[in-house]
Amino acid sequence: MNGMSQAKSRVVRVKAKGPSSERLLTSIGVLRQMVEAGLEELTGSTDPAAAWSRYVRPTDVVGIKVNCLGGPEMCTRPALAQATVMSLQALPLPPNRAVVWDRSSRELERCGFSLNKRRKEAYLCFGTDERGLGYEKELTVHASVGSLYSTLLTRHCTAMINMPVLKDHGLCGVTASLKNIFGALHNPNKYHEDRCDPFIADAYSVPFVRKKHRLVICDALLVQYKGGPSFHPQWAEPLGSILLAEDPVALDSVCAGILDRLRARNALPPIEEDGGIPAYIRTAADAQHGLGRYRSEEIDLRERVLEV
Repeated sequence: MNGMSQAKSRVVRVKAKGPSSERLLTSIGVLRQMVEAGLEELTGSTDPAAAWSRYVRPTDVVGIKVNCLGGPEMCTRPALAQATVMSLQALPLPPNRAVVWDRSSRELERCGFSLNKRRKEAYLCFGTDERGLGYEKELTVHASVGSLYSTLLTRHCTAMINMPVLKDHGLCGVTASLKNIFGALHNPNKYHEDRCDPFIADAYSVPFVRKKHRLVICDALLVQYKGGPSFHPQWAEPLGSILLAEDPVALDSVCAGILDRLRARNALPPIEEDGGIPAYIRTAADAQHGLGRYRSEEIDLRERVLEV
C-alpha cells in the first residue's frame, strides 16, 4: 500500500490551529489545506497532483462515501467533501467525475449537501435512492454477509474515498471508516448482533470493495464520544481535526483510542469493558480478512498542526 512502510500502516492526523471550531466546519479553503497537508504527510509528496495520483487516475469516477446518519449536527461536513473535490482537480479530475453519495438524497440534503445530478461544472451529489440507481438486484454473498450493494459503488464509481465522521456507536463501540460501508447495503439492520462482528469486516472485504477502496479521510472536526450514532450535544467535542489513511483498520484503531481518551477525560468507562479495541476491528485485521493492522506498534501515527 502507498503511504505506509512494510512494517507499519501510516495514519495522519491534521489539526487546524486558528479558526474557531464553528467556523472551521464551513471553511472550505482551510479544509482543503488540511486535506493537502495530510496527503503530503501520508505520501511524502509536496505536490497535490502527485499525491493524488497515487490513489486516483484522471479517468476515474471517484465516489466519496459520506455519512449522514447523525443528521446535520453529526455528519460528514459538506465543506470537507467540497474541499476534497477541489483538491482532486489538481490531477486534473473534472469536478463532475467526483460523486458525493450516501444512502438517500433526502439525508444528504438535510445535512447541507447540494444535490446535483447533471451539472458538469460541479461535483455530482445524490443518494442510492435516486431514480435509475438503487441497489443491485442480486445478492452479494460473502462470509456472513448477504446484501444488495448500492449500484453507485458497484457500477458507477471506479474508485472510492471513504469519508466517515468519527463517533461512538452503542452497538459496536466506534463507527468510522469500516462501518461506513453499511451505508452501501440495503439491509444493514441485519448486521448489528454481537457488536457487528464479523459483519463489518465481511462487508468491507468483498472483492469489489477492496478493489475500489483507495483512501480514508475521516471527519473528526466535531466528535461524539457517547450516545451515538444519533447526535447528543452534551457528549460532542470539537477536535478540529481530520484523519487520513490508506489502511481503514489502522485508522479505526486510532479513532477508538481518541474516543477512549475523550471518555476517560469525561469520567466515562472505555468503549470496551477490557479497554481494548472493538472486536470487529480486530477481525478486520485477521488473516482471513487482511484489511489492515490494528495494533499500536503496527501503526505509524503522525500528527501535524496547521497554522491558518
